[in-house]
Amino acid sequence: MTPGCERWQHRKVSSAWRDLSADIDRYLTKSPENVLLGNTFKRRMSAFLTPELLCLLLHRTAHWLHCVGWRRSAWAVSRLNNVLHKVHLPPHSCIGPGCRLSHPAGVVFHGSAGRGLTLFGLAICCAREDALDAGLERAPQLGDDVTLGTHAVLMGAITVGSQTQVSPFACVSQHIPAHTVVASHAMRTRHRRIG
Repeated sequence: MTPGCERWQHRKVSSAWRDLSADIDRYLTKSPENVLLGNTFKRRMSAFLTPELLCLLLHRTAHWLHCVGWRRSAWAVSRLNNVLHKVHLPPHSCIGPGCRLSHPAGVVFHGSAGRGLTLFGLAICCAREDALDAGLERAPQLGDDVTLGTHAVLMGAITVGSQTQVSPFACVSQHIPAHTVVASHAMRTRHRRIG
């Protein structure tokens, strides 16, 4: 088990449910309009019909199965998630509570993350090796409240500090300190004097 799994006690069913409940809470407060609609039982149950929360439910289930030692079942649930949502979340990847997976299709997450992870479509977080079922010691370790933009890539045994934002199309293979905004070369604006 990773330090994140021990921190969040992912061996317990109650902890997996707590993490999923935090995912739902975050989903229901994603915009001012959603906040106005409230956090009722009906709204929470209807949230499970969204691809984002179905995907997270399957990952949390696969991760719990992995933590309690049912590895084949964990990989079966993970592959089902891959088929249904076109997302690759290996069961040993540890994600803290309150995750947002705005557009699951194409997301690859092989690593460990703290509370409040946000992944946008086609974001990739993985080890340098091709084997995504390798251990997490060669994969990125993310702090709390990290955001990966669309097409952002984190690769290798790096650490990313808390409250860090990686902009769309950025490719990172080195450690990032906390409270940092990483901009891609394509996103940087250039000022040129005219005339």
